[in-house]
Amino acid sequence: MSIEECALSILPIRDVLDILSGKLKLQIIMLLMFEKRRFKDLQNHIHRVTPKMLTKELRRLEMNQLVNRTVYDGTPVILNIS
Repeated sequence: MSIEECALSILPIRDVLDILSGKLKLQIIMLLMFEKRRFKDLQNHIHRVTPKMLTKELRRLEMNQLVNRTVYDGTPVILNIS
């Protein structure tokens, strides 16, 4: 296998690592794997996370279609894995 072929073969791995990089993303995914959760519930389960940082990470996960965000009238936002 040439260097170019090797470099091309690891591109998907690099993409996954880019998407999941950071301290919070894997924690968020693990919390959402088995049940839907509200924003405040996620915040309570992840130690020392600010609402701003949690929002930022959730938006990135949503952008990469790993998390669905559902808004219901009169109730808080519900999050779950895609």
